[in-house]
Amino acid sequence: MARAIIAAGLIPGLLSAAGRLALAATAEAVPVEGPAFAAELAGVDAQWQVTLGTADRSRTLPAAELVRWGSPAEVRQGPLVVLADGGLLAAEVIEADKETLSIDSDLFGLVKLPLESLAGIVFQSPSDRQARDALLDQVAKAAGTTDQIVFANGDQLTGRIDAIKSGTLKLQANVGPASVELSRVKVLIFNPALWRRTATQGLSAIVGFRDASRLIVRRLEVDRQSVSLDLAGGLKLQSNRPQDLVLLEPRAGRVAYVSDLKPSGYKQIPFLDLSWPFQADHNVTGGMLRAGGKPYLKGLGMHSAARLTYLLEKPYRRFQAELAIDDATDGQGSVRFRVLLDGREKLATGIVRGRMPPLPVSIDLAGAKRLDLIVDYADRADELDRADWLAARLVP
Repeated sequence: MARAIIAAGLIPGLLSAAGRLALAATAEAVPVEGPAFAAELAGVDAQWQVTLGTADRSRTLPAAELVRWGSPAEVRQGPLVVLADGGLLAAEVIEADKETLSIDSDLFGLVKLPLESLAGIVFQSPSDRQARDALLDQVAKAAGTTDQIVFANGDQLTGRIDAIKSGTLKLQANVGPASVELSRVKVLIFNPALWRRTATQGLSAIVGFRDASRLIVRRLEVDRQSVSLDLAGGLKLQSNRPQDLVLLEPRAGRVAYVSDLKPSGYKQIPFLDLSWPFQADHNVTGGMLRAGGKPYLKGLGMHSAARLTYLLEKPYRRFQAELAIDDATDGQGSVRFRVLLDGREKLATGIVRGRMPPLPVSIDLAGAKRLDLIVDYADRADELDRADWLAARLVP
């Protein structure tokens, strides 16, 4: 595996006042090897070489050697186009026919999307974050064989969308032809049976933007003037606003995310009667993982007291994660995290409380065959003990 390359000197003009305006803003970069550091995203080339600019120099490393740069932007009120592959695209809806949807994006301009590449459109998002997360999950996990409309008042209608034009949605409903003003629609879900999910081959990345667009890309090029990307389904997009890029999170790189693996066992001991299943890539209540004021796309949500066990069928070198109480507790909750390898304790934290910054940990696996992730009670029994193993990952 290629190693990170560190430039020996300054790159003239790389971080000049003029250059800064076209670079993605300073954010935290988390490499697979070594500590996190603050950097600007200065460029990405067609071979997935990522250049990060620090205060006085630049560092170039393969995307496979990067856990993430930056963090996702919070979803805005809407409209938000939900792609069948899980991506999000903030844009105004212009029109649609039986084959395509035309949208106007501040980032990418006018774009035509084939309907089979879309899961749905969220026109009106709840102001509450948990409710907003649940609504996006509802779209992404929808089932059925018809298009579905959810109105702002909670009513629903199914059928086949014929067109969207001039703020009106026309469809063949089960009760006959119908016309609906888009201002009344909360969510439109396209027929899930027709979704086309194109799997990416090899290295890919989640690329996020300031407007909450978040796209799964198989090719990415970034320079001072532009962002160019190819989506898994073949759609090509380009923007002249690289400064709006806020997240680069590679997939199929060196690390394996624990949330993508199947656990061999899970046990949670309720303090009273309420039991809590663990959640993959969500907090324990089912919302998006958030800690330190930032959303996270990968990780595990657990509630005290609980143990999650994985059998390591491949040789891994290190376990890495950031440990925190989820922001959903509004600063409450307290736990102790523990990690056991083959039954022997390798990590025991002090008390981790709400609003404490995420605690980065890196543990030598040294040939271990079993990994136990444990969340224990601390103060006030199990009250709001919503623990997050953020970006929990295994390094081969």
